[in-house]
Amino acid sequence: MGCQCQKPDFLNNELTAEEKTQIKNIETDNHYSSHNNYILNKSPNYLDPNVTPSDDFSKYIFTKINSLRENPQSFIPEIQKAKKNIHLDKSGIIIYKSIVKVALYKGDSAFDEAIEFLKKTEPMKKLIYNPDFVIDLPKNEKDIISGDYLGNQIKIKIENGFDIKSFWKDIVKDKETSFILTVVDDSGKSAGNKRRDILNKNNKYIGISSIKIGKSFACYVVIG
Repeated sequence: MGCQCQKPDFLNNELTAEEKTQIKNIETDNHYSSHNNYILNKSPNYLDPNVTPSDDFSKYIFTKINSLRENPQSFIPEIQKAKKNIHLDKSGIIIYKSIVKVALYKGDSAFDEAIEFLKKTEPMKKLIYNPDFVIDLPKNEKDIISGDYLGNQIKIKIENGFDIKSFWKDIVKDKETSFILTVVDDSGKSAGNKRRDILNKNNKYIGISSIKIGKSFACYVVIG
């Protein structure tokens, strides 16, 4: 599973000094400060709660994320069961082996940290599916693989006034593994960021889209 978990500081070279400071607020405070006039939250006060992603892969991730928010502790057995899929590859790499093999950084301890986090997390409202947060699907494989495509799409949304808190792309073959490893988020320096953003009660909106690439899916997630 290839994860590209980012915060909107990815285009610093193209921003003014003031804009760099404002964008960095997301990374340091995980929200825009109240006096920041650069970003206007254009998300509507009401969106149809019955609207969901159009494709099955995204719909599965969306449904699981909201079930997790409504009852975080109920997913602890699922994480404990998934932990049994951790193996040490003959090359010495820690892998998660189910339908697919995925390289891990910390392995067991990352799963334990996720479980402890869920134990301490109170239930919260579902995220509302916001079509304005959905990433337009790339038209060619080069853009799907590229790390620049998602960043450029996020920049456009920010320039149009949308309050983006977090975004990432996973390239995966298995939607169940994708969800588990999103919650565990054993991803090096950014470990735990996706889990915290998904389970932040102050976040309200989500956009998800996915596209087939060979035997895998590229899944784009945006939270605000």
